Amino acid sequence: MTSAIPAVGGSGTTSQGSSTNPLSQLDNSQTFLDLLVAQLKYQDPLNPVSGTQFMAETAQLTQVQSMVQLSQEMAGTQAAGLIGKTVTATGPNGAPVTGTVASVTLNGSQTPLLDVGGVSVALSSVTQVS
Repeated sequence: MTSAIPAVGGSGTTSQGSSTNPLSQLDNSQTFLDLLVAQLKYQDPLNPVSGTQFMAETAQLTQVQSMVQLSQEMAGTQAAGLIGKTVTATGPNGAPVTGTVASVTLNGSQTPLLDVGGVSVALSSVTQVS
């Protein structure tokens, strides 16, 4: 498509909180609809997008949305597999934390949080599993 579509801003934020990954916002159906309306609103009326091209773009957005959801589910499964294992991770203050994973908290589109010896650490901050 050749027309420019503005970025989804304040009206596209979710009640789940903001995320650092812009693709993770595609798991919200409201954001998807905002993108769809923006595409229709800003297309060139003298050179409209063909129905076939429009459906292909819609399908691509749906695929990205599905991939983001699958990625989140895989991260949750990976995190749950660490329960009972000893891990070393970078704690919230930057110091290393070592201990047994007692539980996992899944927060929607955010990185799963592990309870390591009473300290919550992000799955992405784990540096060693034993």
